[in-house]
Amino acid sequence: MTDKMQKRETTKVVSPKATFRYPRLNEPDFGNDNYPKPQGEYSVQLILSAEEARPLIQKLKPVHDKAVEEGQAKFDQLSVQQRKKLKELSVNQLYTEEFDKETEEPTGNIIFKIKMTASGKNRKTGKPWSRKPTIFDAKGQVIKNPPSIWGGTVGKASFEAAPYFIVGTGTAGVGLYLNAVQIIELRSGDGGNAEGYGFSKEEGFEYDESMAPAAKEGFDTTSEDDGEEDF
Repeated sequence: MTDKMQKRETTKVVSPKATFRYPRLNEPDFGNDNYPKPQGEYSVQLILSAEEARPLIQKLKPVHDKAVEEGQAKFDQLSVQQRKKLKELSVNQLYTEEFDKETEEPTGNIIFKIKMTASGKNRKTGKPWSRKPTIFDAKGQVIKNPPSIWGGTVGKASFEAAPYFIVGTGTAGVGLYLNAVQIIELRSGDGGNAEGYGFSKEEGFEYDESMAPAAKEGFDTTSEDDGEEDF
């Protein structure tokens, strides 16, 4: 066994409409000196009220239950020395609570953290691959050259959920792995969306993808292993 999360069957999920927190959807995050992410990582956190999150939790609960069951079985197979050191199975929950920055009190909202590894190497061929999340507008059209997506944007996320067990820490949980997002209300830059400036919908100019500047060359978005992820 290794500390890496092992690849396994996944459950495909589409989230309810949620507020995006700390989105890293335009460019991958490579971390910092203390917490490097050499492969790069796209990510987004979804903020939902407890009521809004209920259907999503119900969808993910069987996956989480399976993760705990399988995690306990794998924990029991560890050496006596390691089990005594770890004491018991550690379980990561599906979501975290949101806390008010000023009062540090719970807001009642729930946060789901979703991520995608940006690059890697095919395990069989050793060939490098890279990828990024597909981004759609509210009408379901692919945005090939998306504007900057800031926190406060409202949208949905399509992702896959998979159980994992980390041997080194004796931890079980469910990884949420990003595939795509749909932007319903965009917040980009300091001004937010059109309504934030006081604009309403009018007849006239409508943005079309053909008007976008050409995409930068030199970034291969095809994955040589069909999106292989270390679950």
